[in-house]
Amino acid sequence: MTTDEILDALRASADAVVGALSTFDGSGLSGQRKTQYQLDLVADDAACGVLLDRGLSVFSEESGARGDGAITVVIDPVDGSTNTDRGIPFSCISLCALDEHGPLVSLVRSLTTGVAYEATRGGGATRDGVPITASTTEDAELAIVGVNGVLPGHQGWAQVRTMGAAALEICLVAEGALDAYLQAGGATIHPWDYLAGLHIAQEAGAHVRSIDGDELTVIADVPRRPLVAGTEALADRLVAQVRSHRI
Repeated sequence: MTTDEILDALRASADAVVGALSTFDGSGLSGQRKTQYQLDLVADDAACGVLLDRGLSVFSEESGARGDGAITVVIDPVDGSTNTDRGIPFSCISLCALDEHGPLVSLVRSLTTGVAYEATRGGGATRDGVPITASTTEDAELAIVGVNGVLPGHQGWAQVRTMGAAALEICLVAEGALDAYLQAGGATIHPWDYLAGLHIAQEAGAHVRSIDGDELTVIADVPRRPLVAGTEALADRLVAQVRSHRI
């Protein structure tokens, strides 16, 4: 498949999720897996059905690995499902298509605003078709940082945001709205939460680190602690803070 064909499939998958959720009026947990909501299953059926029909393999938070295509799409059908279930307007669908070399095409679409972030390998990143670039902030004391987890006191940064949808928060780093995003207080996320966002951020010029030194580009149900910052200097300073147990 060409990158254009893959991107078209990701867009169609996102459209399917939006359509499915627009007619869904349920709420609450699914009862099948801890922290899984009924809406997650509805979104997963819609998204994965499109991708599998297009000949892509999928690795989903909600339904695991399926398909035998050469390209695998790592997907979180609703990143921020607790927000969605409770009516908090900050969630997204996150899709990252990978080949043997890693992320190839990625899409993150807000489920509340419809804003779409996209990236292709070597092709840069966009927000609603307009090229984006990451922040140029190097000084941690001036940085506005998105955080997953609980901070043990003030870290000396300008401001902190904790919003509950990693893929979308990382895309805010990609467009320069946040200067960085990290895991704090022992918090972790999984590849379906971050792969698309990291790809988009890197294509926008941001710098990615693994706080624990683990490989981040994996298709597996494993916890990870990625950190992404607009500049290399800020990324290095924040990683040093985390590793020195200040966070």
